[in-house]
Amino acid sequence: MLKRLDFWRVCFILNKGVDEFALLQANLGGGVARSVTLAPFTSFGIGGPAKYFFRAGDPGRLATAFYLAITNKLNFFVLGGGSNILFSDEGYNGLVIKDECREYVVSGDVVSAQSGALLNDLVDATMKDSLSGFEFAAGIPGTVGGAIYGNAGAFGKSIADVLESAVIYGIDGRVKIVKNGYFEFGYRYSRLKDKPELILSASFKLEAGERSRIADKIKSYLELRKAKHPLTEGSAGSVFKNVKKPKLLSAGKLLENAGLKGLRIGGAEVFKKHCNIIVNTGSATAADVKKLARIMHDKVLEKYGVDLEYELLVIEP
Repeated sequence: MLKRLDFWRVCFILNKGVDEFALLQANLGGGVARSVTLAPFTSFGIGGPAKYFFRAGDPGRLATAFYLAITNKLNFFVLGGGSNILFSDEGYNGLVIKDECREYVVSGDVVSAQSGALLNDLVDATMKDSLSGFEFAAGIPGTVGGAIYGNAGAFGKSIADVLESAVIYGIDGRVKIVKNGYFEFGYRYSRLKDKPELILSASFKLEAGERSRIADKIKSYLELRKAKHPLTEGSAGSVFKNVKKPKLLSAGKLLENAGLKGLRIGGAEVFKKHCNIIVNTGSATAADVKKLARIMHDKVLEKYGVDLEYELLVIEP
């Protein structure tokens, strides 16, 4: 099911006077759009227009768009599920590459998936094949590529616990297969945050289990998420990382104890059921969210001396 990667050769380099849009269209076979509003592509429902927007439906076109941006020094951002990011109200002055490479296959105790495959699809597929290990991802609205990038996780588990290997595409135009250790995983961290490389696909090693028990665990996790996460308002999940040192501290508890529950700036509000989440009540702007997040950060710093680190990825123009 995972097709051989047939990469298109990028032959055109941007020179002075060459139109960027024409360059992108020529090398990507059309399909590049201008001034596409980003809000509908994010779980926050916030974001102005991207200068250029391209949907990549197969790994070859995804890699070509990435390499084209790198070699021509174009600002670019690879967008997966859009679930933990905040785009500016002004949008993005560059190329947004929407990863829509969604194929996956389960073989034995290994599931192999393209970078744009949805985590919840993998949760369902592995449960049906009585494979355990992906239950923690139930309800996480993200993709394989984004999950590896940020080492997404919940309920004491993360993507690092199940990743076996990945196929990546580097800025040198080379494809390589790397093992789990390559990513130097940490809490909500991988080396991809410091080095621009593109995930094309990944393989995850799971364990045989009893389908009913796996289904029960998934159900319980979904119920827990439903109790603490917004169901109708737009949000981007956790705004801040939990504090790991010198001891584990819940960012949500710190924010709640600092009196921030329900605080509102414009259309952005601290979610009453979980203070580490900001919700879009319907009219929030990126400016509202950033101002509210700064107040949240500063209140905790002032009261507890804890300098919370952002988990939310803020993409400036």
